[in-house]
Amino acid sequence: MNPLEANAARLNTLSWSGLSKGMGRVVRQLIASQVALSQALDCLLPHSFRVDGAKDFKRRIVPSHLRSGLVIYDIGGGARPCVDVATKRFLEIKLVGLDIDEEQFAKAPAGLYDRAIVADIGTYRGRHAADLVVCKSTLEHVRDTEAAFATMARLLKPGGTLLVFVPSRNALYARLNLLLPERLKQRLLSVFMPDQADHLGFPARYDHCTPRDFRRFADRQGLEIEELRPYYISSYFSVVFPIYLLWRAWIVAYRALAREHAAETFVLIARKPEGPVSGAQRARRRTF
Repeated sequence: MNPLEANAARLNTLSWSGLSKGMGRVVRQLIASQVALSQALDCLLPHSFRVDGAKDFKRRIVPSHLRSGLVIYDIGGGARPCVDVATKRFLEIKLVGLDIDEEQFAKAPAGLYDRAIVADIGTYRGRHAADLVVCKSTLEHVRDTEAAFATMARLLKPGGTLLVFVPSRNALYARLNLLLPERLKQRLLSVFMPDQADHLGFPARYDHCTPRDFRRFADRQGLEIEELRPYYISSYFSVVFPIYLLWRAWIVAYRALAREHAAETFVLIARKPEGPVSGAQRARRRTF
């Protein structure tokens, strides 16, 4: 290649690179404008439609259950555990991670986990080891949610508490997630939610991930439900405002008809009794 041809090739490369960067900048600005419109719409809705379940779980619910000297099992936390290093050291917490993906533990802050267990939560056989079991955005990925729930119940010591945050199978995005091909979902996430694609991209099954099923699981495992809190917001459609507007109208109508079963996500807080559960106690729990 002569110098003239080499210069022309370099110019073409630079031109294409500049065009690509410019298009990327336009796309990001367009997405940001759509998200801003979606957020403005949310400001018009009642507060109960605006509480983000994932943030509420991480910032309020989990911290409110932390105590000095606890043994905590973090299920599926991997690279994103339920407590940070400073909190763990200050409260002298023993943190045990259980995740099916060993690579996720390698991404976690150094020294955070006292023990890392690489196992399937549905088949792990540990028992009576935890004061607190925390599971955030994990059960929607497992094949047998009831088996995973039973494992978490076994891990609890008598008097221990289970905290679970999970997307609901009833949510529209969950239904679409089950229908769309995996490759297409990954591309959409990389374009519209690049900052979240790494942890939203795991294949999801939503097996029995509904408030009704979780109440049933807790009853079968002899757990006392302290709270089942539904949330009615998610960010999946916020990148296209017209779709978000239609979806928000749907959520408002759906909640009026189905209440907690219309939730986009929900949190279950349950406690393992100190002693055996009587038949009368079980009957009372079924009235929830």
